[in-house]
Amino acid sequence: MYRSMKAADTAELTELIYGAAFGDCSWQDFLDRLTTTMPDGRSALHYHDLASPKAHVPFVSGFTADDIEQFNNHFAAVNPWIPKSVLFPVGRGLVGEHIVSRTDLLKSEFYNDWLKRRTGCETSIGATVVRSATRTLIVSTCTSSTDDDANLRAADQYTILAPHLRRAFDFLRRRDLMTAENEGETLLDTIGVGVIYVGDNLRIRSLNERAGRMAASGSPFRITVNGRLFMDAPETNAALELLAAPIARSTQPQVRLVRTAEGEIYRVTLVRRSSSIFTELLDGPTVAVLVEPATSLIGDERLDHLKDNYGLTPAEIRIASGVAAGLTLKEMSQANGVSYETTRTQLKSVYAKTKVNSQAALVKLLMR
Repeated sequence: MYRSMKAADTAELTELIYGAAFGDCSWQDFLDRLTTTMPDGRSALHYHDLASPKAHVPFVSGFTADDIEQFNNHFAAVNPWIPKSVLFPVGRGLVGEHIVSRTDLLKSEFYNDWLKRRTGCETSIGATVVRSATRTLIVSTCTSSTDDDANLRAADQYTILAPHLRRAFDFLRRRDLMTAENEGETLLDTIGVGVIYVGDNLRIRSLNERAGRMAASGSPFRITVNGRLFMDAPETNAALELLAAPIARSTQPQVRLVRTAEGEIYRVTLVRRSSSIFTELLDGPTVAVLVEPATSLIGDERLDHLKDNYGLTPAEIRIASGVAAGLTLKEMSQANGVSYETTRTQLKSVYAKTKVNSQAALVKLLMR
C-alpha cells in the first residue's frame, strides 16, 4: 500500500488505529505512519512485565531485527524509562526527559550502547496505553530530535491518540461483537467505560457490566422497553442512527460530549464495525457505543491551589481541568457552551498565567 512520507496528522493516525482494530489495515500501517511524525522516527508497540527482565515488542517500524533482539534480551532490563513510567498517568503523552533527566540518561548504558549507538536516536516520545499491577503496554517513537518544543507537541499528539489505542485494543479482545456471554470485567469495565453494541434499528446486541450499571443509575442514554438504545442528546442519537443505517453515508468514528440533566459530562464514542458485505446483508451493521465520564484528574485541593497561586478564573480552571482529563479544545467548547475561539483564548490565558507553552507542560504542572 502506497502512503505519502509527509508527516501523518492526528486524524489520519486515529483512522488507522480503528482500521487496524477492525481489519481495514494493519498495525504496521499505523506504525509506519507514526514514524513520519518525528525526525528519524522509529516506532514500536511494546509490552513489559515489570516482574521480568525481558520485553515483548510485537510491532515495530524503523528498527532492525537485531535492534529489537538486543532490546528484548538485554536493554529492556536496563531501560531507565520503563520502571519510572508507572509514576505517570496512563494515556499521558511523555517525552523521555519527563521521566528521566537528560543528564542521567546520557550516563546510562541504555543510551550509550543501544539508543544512540544502535538507533542514532536521542530520546523517545510515547504513552502508556494499558497498565495493570505489573504489566504495561506502551506506544513510543524514538527520534533524533532534541527540539524541546517539537518534542512536547509530539507528546501532546500521543495524549490524544492514547485513548483511541486503548479502545482499539479492547475491541480486539472482544472481536466477536455478536456474543452476549459474560466474559468477566474487561479493561473498559475496569476503567469505568460502558460498552454497548447495537445493530439494525439500534437494537442492543450486548453490553458490558459498566454500561448496565450506567443504565440503572443515570447516564446519557436509555434502554427502551423493546431493547433499543436511545441517546438523550438529539445530535448524538442522530449520529448513531446514521452509523447504524444499513447503507451508511459515513462510517468515520464519531466522538461527542454529552451533558446530562444532572450536569455530568460524558464522552460518547461511536464506531461502526467493519464487516464483509455478506455479514452486513445477513445481520446488518454493528456499532460500538463507548460511554465514559469526562472527569478531571485534578482534585479539589489542587484546583484551589491553581486559583490562589496562579489567579486562574473559574472559566480558566474549567479549561485546565479539561486538559488534565484529555479533552480536545472542541470538546471543551461543547462542554462549556462557548465558541472554539473563546476556548482557545482561555487556554492561552492559562498558559500565560502558569508560564507554560503547551498542553503537555500544563499537564505536568497540574499533576505535581
